[in-house]
Amino acid sequence: MADHLTREQLKRNELGEALEAGIHYAEDHVRTILTAIGALAVVALGIWAFFAWSSSRRAGANELLAQALHVVDAEVVATGAKPDDPATPTFASEAARDARARELFEEVDERFGSTSVGRVAKLYLAKAALDGGDATRARQLWEEYLEKDDRSTVAASVWVNLFDLDRAEGKSEALAERLRALLEDPTRPLPADLLLYQLALTYEQLGRPGDATATYRRIVDEHPQSPYFTAAQQEAGPAPGGGPA
Repeated sequence: MADHLTREQLKRNELGEALEAGIHYAEDHVRTILTAIGALAVVALGIWAFFAWSSSRRAGANELLAQALHVVDAEVVATGAKPDDPATPTFASEAARDARARELFEEVDERFGSTSVGRVAKLYLAKAALDGGDATRARQLWEEYLEKDDRSTVAASVWVNLFDLDRAEGKSEALAERLRALLEDPTRPLPADLLLYQLALTYEQLGRPGDATATYRRIVDEHPQSPYFTAAQQEAGPAPGGGPA
């Protein structure tokens, strides 16, 4: 009601009337108000439970991931292997060790793949798949990783893995087109110098040395602080006009 009061009305002491009306409203609707407060409490409890659950999931993911990493680094022994030792497992062969590591990483991915910790498992599984000759599975896992995280430092390495795979599978023409499109996209998930370097490598594979050199030159001219600067400078050669590269 107070929302409709003018200053003149307030001067005639109708503010007091409005407050009184508000009190009567509260008295008449106390159950509704308490229900609303209860609903807010339920929401707050739900938020708390969500964060507690998320924290528990992170802890579980960390624990299982640590176990998997212990296995990856486990020693291979001639006798007395203890593959189930939680602290320092040992294995009778590299094959047994790798198989157990893969099992654990698959469990991490299955149970916690939606979390930032759990996604790390996809990287190991992708590498194992590629090493085993299953490039299709490796690509699938890398793409699944990027669906959740496409802009971090780790994600950048995943992008590069996919670019390398495209070139290895003879998809360089399509890759070059995609890289050029990404360079024109202001919302691109990767830095321009990385994309330029990948584009230059792709041009080299396509047998287009002029385009490759020009792309390396862009890195030198436009990105002097790039980690690719030295390599690009060597490939680009002397600057046009005979000046320093």
